[in-house]
Amino acid sequence: MAKRRGYPDRRGMGAQSDFIAEQFVPGEPYKAEQMARVQYLLAAGVSPEQVAKMLSIPLDLLTGQKRNP
Repeated sequence: MAKRRGYPDRRGMGAQSDFIAEQFVPGEPYKAEQMARVQYLLAAGVSPEQVAKMLSIPLDLLTGQKRNP
């Protein structure tokens, strides 16, 4: 019988192959999409603090963005 997806193997949890080796580096299209989301949420009345938490964006970037639309 085949193992179900997500079933831990005999190495146990936290094996080296369980971790992502590459760091995510956002490209320009991703950054543009995130900024569009930020502008939409701010225009909808969501506070900059909440937007920063939801999208994992530094708050100082948002407050600067809000002052200079």
